[in-house]
Amino acid sequence: MDNARGSLDFVTICCLRLLWDEIYDNWEKVAQDAGLTVTEEQILLVIWFSKESTVTEVALIMQRDKGTISKSIYSLEKNGLVIRKICQDRRYCEFTLTERGEAVLHELIEKHAKGQGLAFAQGFLALDEKERVTFARTAFKLVQYVYGNNYVSNVQQMKNLPVNAVELISRFMKQTS
Repeated sequence: MDNARGSLDFVTICCLRLLWDEIYDNWEKVAQDAGLTVTEEQILLVIWFSKESTVTEVALIMQRDKGTISKSIYSLEKNGLVIRKICQDRRYCEFTLTERGEAVLHELIEKHAKGQGLAFAQGFLALDEKERVTFARTAFKLVQYVYGNNYVSNVQQMKNLPVNAVELISRFMKQTS
C-alpha cells in the first residue's frame, strides 16, 4: 500500500470505514426500532431470501458461529417471527418466517429501501444500474478474496437459493476468476 496520504488505497480505506459506520449505526437503529438486534434482522433476511433455512445455513451465509445464530433464532421463534419445522430428527430443523415475521421484515426492508436514516441506501439507490452492478461485482470479488471460493460455492449450492441469485453468483464468479 502506498504510504502517501492522498493515495487511492488510503482514500478507499477511509471511505470504507465511513460507509461502514453509516451502514451499521443506521441498520442498528432501524432494527432496534423494531425490537430486534442487527443479527436478528439479518437472520430474518437470510431465512426470507432462501424461504427456509437451517441454523447451519444461516451461520454459513452470515459467517457467524452456530451458537450465536441458534440463540438469535430461538429469540425470533419466541417472538413469533419464525417457526421451526423438524426434519430428519430433532437436531435438524428448518426455519421459515411466520406471517408476522414476513410483515416485520417487509416493514424493515421498506425503511431501508426508503433510506430512512440511512444515507448509504439513498446513495446506493441513486446510482444507475451499471454502477450498482459494478459495485456489487467489486464487493463480491472482495468477499471471494476474504472468505474464499469454497464459501461462495457453499452459498451458491444452498437448496432454496433463488435461481436468479445462483445465476448472478455464477456470473460474478466467471467475471472475477
